[in-house]
Amino acid sequence: MRQRATEISRIGRASLAAVALGLLWVVAALASSAVAQERWAALSVIGDRMNLVYARMQTGTRTNPNYVEPVLMKDDVLDRLALNALLKAAGTSDPEILPLALRDPRFYQAQEKLFAGEGKPLLDGLLKAVEAQKITHVLLLARARGEASFQVREGRIGIGTVEGLGFYVDRATRIERVAERDADRGYIAPFAYYRLVLFDVARNAVVAEERVAASTMHPLAGSGEADPWDAVSAQQKVDDLEGLLNENTGPALNRLKSRARR
Repeated sequence: MRQRATEISRIGRASLAAVALGLLWVVAALASSAVAQERWAALSVIGDRMNLVYARMQTGTRTNPNYVEPVLMKDDVLDRLALNALLKAAGTSDPEILPLALRDPRFYQAQEKLFAGEGKPLLDGLLKAVEAQKITHVLLLARARGEASFQVREGRIGIGTVEGLGFYVDRATRIERVAERDADRGYIAPFAYYRLVLFDVARNAVVAEERVAASTMHPLAGSGEADPWDAVSAQQKVDDLEGLLNENTGPALNRLKSRARR
């Protein structure tokens, strides 16, 4: 499984060469611009792992019937994809968004409680570090958990739950491709389940939160492969995760802004 994380990271790093330049440009622009009414520090803590979820077709009383294998990422490829999606969605309109490249294990571990009492020392340290930027809000992109639910022609399929960024692999469910007139057992579904949480520094409170549960699917049928994981290339896997982030972060950000203004 380490090899799978490596192939995602390798392809992702190549895709992110331009992204890195984009992040540097945004930071430089913010540093030289006039102080805006609001300035948000954006932090992603969804990219420390990629979850591989294997469907197990059986019933029981367990919370999640699937086999979940977390694959730890050695770099920040996934976090950069998330931050880049956010910057694309934000554009040049208010508020200004300052992306933070912060790969600190403590923040990944504390993402559920960063804005609660237990996370206060971490949050205080973060705010102290960006004090000169006059940050008014902290926008956290964090993992979310939800029902595994993937769109097919007849409705939705999937069992158990998924969380964060990753791939759901089902080797048993038969998927028919009507237009191509073929069918086979198995599919792989890239997914992005995450939260946007907005913390108001002056009010010392979370003022808005939005959830995203997005996915796509590649059936084994027509791929010529025996295993759903091999049905798509490493490049396609990265493209799928990036596409899900790009397509869904913008609408979620707009909803978040609307909630925060109420």
